[in-house]
Amino acid sequence: MTRKQWSMLTPSLIFHNGCVHTVDPHDTIVEALAISNNRIIATGTNEEILAMAANPTKQIDLGGRSLIPGILDTHAHAVEVGLFLKNLFCNGIPSIKDLVDAVAEKVAVRPEGAWVQGGCWIETQFSENRMPTRWDLDPVSPEHPVVIERIFSTCVANSCALSMAGIDRNTPDPAGGTIERDLKTGEPTGILHRSAKALVRNVMPTGTDTGSLAGSSVAEIRALAQTAMQAFVAYGITGTLEAGVGPDMCRAYHDMHKSGDLLVRTSLMPNWYGFTITQNMDQMDRLIGEMGFYTGFGDEWLRLSGLKMAIDGGLTSKTALKSWAYLGGDPPGQVPLRLDLDKLDGWVKSAHDAGWSVGIHVMGDIAIAKAVNAMYQAHVANPADRRHQVIHAYYPSADSLAKMKEAKLVAAVQPAFIYGEADGYPNLLPENKEESFLPLRTYLDAGVIVASSSDTPSAHFNPFWGMYAAVTRKGMQGHQLGTREAITAAEMLRTMTINGAYMTEDDHFKGSLEPGKVADLVMLDRNLNETPDESLKDITVEKTMIDGKFVYEKIGTT
Repeated sequence: MTRKQWSMLTPSLIFHNGCVHTVDPHDTIVEALAISNNRIIATGTNEEILAMAANPTKQIDLGGRSLIPGILDTHAHAVEVGLFLKNLFCNGIPSIKDLVDAVAEKVAVRPEGAWVQGGCWIETQFSENRMPTRWDLDPVSPEHPVVIERIFSTCVANSCALSMAGIDRNTPDPAGGTIERDLKTGEPTGILHRSAKALVRNVMPTGTDTGSLAGSSVAEIRALAQTAMQAFVAYGITGTLEAGVGPDMCRAYHDMHKSGDLLVRTSLMPNWYGFTITQNMDQMDRLIGEMGFYTGFGDEWLRLSGLKMAIDGGLTSKTALKSWAYLGGDPPGQVPLRLDLDKLDGWVKSAHDAGWSVGIHVMGDIAIAKAVNAMYQAHVANPADRRHQVIHAYYPSADSLAKMKEAKLVAAVQPAFIYGEADGYPNLLPENKEESFLPLRTYLDAGVIVASSSDTPSAHFNPFWGMYAAVTRKGMQGHQLGTREAITAAEMLRTMTINGAYMTEDDHFKGSLEPGKVADLVMLDRNLNETPDESLKDITVEKTMIDGKFVYEKIGTT
């Protein structure tokens, strides 16, 4: 239907007297918007849109507040978020003392010997600016094993959990992992890195009640995803991408969709080479040939996205594949790689030719160059429409930027990492690498498509923390990574909406407030254009609509 044909329909609901951010190609802002059932049918002035009203048309006076497209968190792990919300979600806890208090609350309601598990912390969120240890946790959990996951490749376990796992000062480091030890006594601190986490995981009981996905049923996975989605809609998230899914998770989402319980539009990103520490390589080799489907299969609620791969580790865990040194030097030995780089080009080309987009986790400049080159070569050999994603992409080179623009590769970035991690960077990064971290301004000025997400639970899923970080370049304790790479709130809004829809090949039906697109939209508590940069992190959502229906309304709103 044409724009004129859409406008001839009778609206079921009109929003007026507001600041409606259409995020169309011109970033047009209008006063009012009309929907009919689950579709947007018109945008324009108050006079134009109110003139469309008929007897059954409901009206909402925005009172000058902003109406934006539904936010798309296009790289997330919703099932894990649900797991942590069910147990202990640590993101945003301001101090180790508060973390210990939260653990004590969980211990108080669980029988002696029951496991307590949580996650989503990083040391820079704590006022003490250090990692918690078993000696912090032990006083409140002498009879309960406790394991709390850091945001990437590390966890902390209390003495009870270490004892059950048989870890003491004589336990050797496992291959690919490290048991952190007190420098004076040699005693384990409780901090376990990479494969050392498995020493504790192997003795944990399975089941989501203990904080473990291992052995979880499809029904349990489904319940966790639903828990996360209920939390997402309160922050205006109307679409997400579940990164790194396997068969059980796919079935859980399919079951939700079939029964009508899928609250948030979801793209599924199958786990491929390098995503997990241990993989069945025969299964990975067969995935493309035997599945038969490829990126874009599905409908407006549940779709297949790209394939998830990974090359290196994390920046703060000092496992990024890069060409420069951390402050104080790099850890001994080589960076542990998550896949065979000699096979990367062939894997990417096979996926590209079979119709799949590919998303590759990369942190350091060397890893980025490897991923970009593989995608670029596949594009040159077969210039089909693929929406390949360079995930995280902290330090691109000029060559990588040029190739990303030419091949229309998407920088799938997480500005919320600035908010959660920046305060620790003065002790980790040379000054020039602080300023050039996650160079959003450079990406946009180079013509690279940027899609912002949270990678939750590695960061909080509050999208306005990410917006604040992208605009101010500040961490939660105030450290600023310079201003050279800052972008505007309007630019950030595009990366959170229409650019994410482009990345997942959904931009034809969602991502902006234009006639014919689905009525996925968010009413904010204020006018975004009048919000000072320092207040962006305080924005809250008053109403969230998906498919023409309100799925979240703040108490007291009308």
